[in-house]
Amino acid sequence: MKKYITTPIYYINAKPHLGHAYTTIAADVLARYYRQKGDEVFFLTGTDEHGAKIAKAAKDADQEPKIFADQTSKLFENLSDTLNFSNDAFIRTTDPRHEKTVQEFLQKLHDKELIYEKEYTGLYCIGCEKFLTEKDLIDGKCPDHRTAPQQQSEKNWFFKLSQFESQIKKLIESDEIKVLPQTRKNEILSKIDQGLEDISISRAGVEWGIPVPWDVKQTIYVWVDALLNYYSAPKMFEKENVWPPDLHLVGRDIMWFHAVIWPSLLLAAEEKLPKEIFVQGYFTVDGQKMSKTVGNVIDPVELVDKFGADSVRYYVLRDFPFGEDGDVSLERLKERNNNDLAAGLGNVVQRVLSMVKRYEVKVENTLSDEAETNRINSLTEDLKFQEALIEVWKKIAAINKQIAEVEPWKLEKEGKREDLDQFLKKCYESVLQVADLVGPYLPDTSEKIKSQTKSLKLVPIFEKF
Repeated sequence: MKKYITTPIYYINAKPHLGHAYTTIAADVLARYYRQKGDEVFFLTGTDEHGAKIAKAAKDADQEPKIFADQTSKLFENLSDTLNFSNDAFIRTTDPRHEKTVQEFLQKLHDKELIYEKEYTGLYCIGCEKFLTEKDLIDGKCPDHRTAPQQQSEKNWFFKLSQFESQIKKLIESDEIKVLPQTRKNEILSKIDQGLEDISISRAGVEWGIPVPWDVKQTIYVWVDALLNYYSAPKMFEKENVWPPDLHLVGRDIMWFHAVIWPSLLLAAEEKLPKEIFVQGYFTVDGQKMSKTVGNVIDPVELVDKFGADSVRYYVLRDFPFGEDGDVSLERLKERNNNDLAAGLGNVVQRVLSMVKRYEVKVENTLSDEAETNRINSLTEDLKFQEALIEVWKKIAAINKQIAEVEPWKLEKEGKREDLDQFLKKCYESVLQVADLVGPYLPDTSEKIKSQTKSLKLVPIFEKF
């Protein structure tokens, strides 16, 4: 079975923050899980590199946009090593192969008379790279960027989004396109009920972008350019057999683009549609959304340098139900590392393997308790990462409890060698199972456990802080 899993492609006006890492961690868990099951996985991430905001950021840095894009995109690409991501491809929208595909796609829609020219006046937020309405604003400002949008009037090329209103509504209502969680589906349907308006797919005053193929004086709207990365990537990386996408992971601020505009473009082009769009929550710091524009970001590289990749991965997946907002606390990260990982998982592995080694128990690399594994796997497939990890840690606590109750060292003193062997073999199997279950979540930890079960050369897996 194939699985095509995507993150948003990240906007490179500044270096990556923990919110970007969170989405990619979740996608990585799923990619690793499905590969572990034997599925063919295409896991895509990348960077969105055109638009007015990038041009401004480059100018502020006294650089040409392409040089700025090259340098900043590399910071996002390097997260794959920092946080042990297993993405199969990293796409950049400045790649000429992507640009060519975008132009061909829109030319097709233009030829079908689904794109037309008109003049438009509206409130444009450079931070969002989109037009806002008065009802979107709070105290006259964009709620995400806390800046007042600019009144902008242009003659642009427009896509006939309104033509697809009834189709999109039916597709979402019927779950042919799943939008999850349910609250986000309800939000999307409620907004569709207010009516869809045609959208601009070009900009007249933005030079840093892909030229409109039939009107080179204009560039393609950055959001249309960005959405089409999911379409161009399989062609670029010779994975066309994976189409359509099985899962888009997106943030709440971009769900409209993914749940409505993106499938409408695909309908217009007569292409197959994505199967599921899962909307995650925001990370906040002291109750305020983490944002590069606001300046309250947390650098994931600094966290990994201090705590390690698996500790960061565990914290963000264990502390927050995926799909809901979460307030980041470095103190909580430290507590999770010290209590759940070092004193919990790490301690259990050391206790079991040290006794297996000390009492020279002959063990085999076999797994048991299939029903428990299936339950945890189902939670992972449903993106209930927090619940899955809670179940794994219940198993870890159960191993510890059994050791305390049985007291295997007493079995040795009492000469009950058969009982000792049988008990420690069971504990060893449980440790192997835990290593498998945490594999998608904590890949480095999983490998360390498996290595130690084979060699019985024991070293601490986690450090306390």
